[in-house]
Amino acid sequence: MSIIKQLLIKLGILKKSYKTEEQMHNEKIDSISEKLFFVRDDLIKLLPEELRYEFYMNSYISGGCIYSLYHEKEPKDYDFFVESEELVSKLRDYFLKESSYRSDIRSGGLYKGINMTITQNAISLGKCQIITQWVGTPEEVIEQFDFKHNQAYWKDGKLICLSDWKFVKGNRLYYNEGRARDIVGTIVRIPRFIERGMTVSNKEVSKMLLRLSEVGFSERELEILEKNQLDHFGS
Repeated sequence: MSIIKQLLIKLGILKKSYKTEEQMHNEKIDSISEKLFFVRDDLIKLLPEELRYEFYMNSYISGGCIYSLYHEKEPKDYDFFVESEELVSKLRDYFLKESSYRSDIRSGGLYKGINMTITQNAISLGKCQIITQWVGTPEEVIEQFDFKHNQAYWKDGKLICLSDWKFVKGNRLYYNEGRARDIVGTIVRIPRFIERGMTVSNKEVSKMLLRLSEVGFSERELEILEKNQLDHFGS
């Protein structure tokens, strides 16, 4: 607010206007949608021309970037998800051919002046990640996310939340009890959210532990834990 406007309000010449919570929420949604439109546009320009339209039609943005933007913070990265296994295969083949180094675990190099990394889980181009680990519609993929504040997505200019916006607005972790995968990874990731200023209740941790007791440890999870290689649990 300008100094002149503040003075006019104090003198009673101008009345201070207040926005409702709904108005502020809608403004944030519009702002986020506009931001993600340009992020997607920038990524599509990096793709080979023959895959651009297919990616435009079969991709969406989800994950922590929407939560960060809602709280007016710059996202660490932007996660793009793809609905087609065939498209994922085409993208991996293309970017592997563009790699300057290759291995079974990690490939990459510079691509059009941008750092590129390819793993089994994702194709990373700068701050944009095309997730290849999980493929499917938003309902198939996002409803398996571990925490409810991350269950929003952007597609075709629309921002949709599959849990409830109250989880995005807040700063507490709420476990998605419907999640069927990677329970150990969910628990291991809690400190990352705490470092970002979020909190978690004993009740939510109990839900995770009970879920873990149901599904048990996989051999791969035990191997990672025994070697103390917790970074192998992705987001």
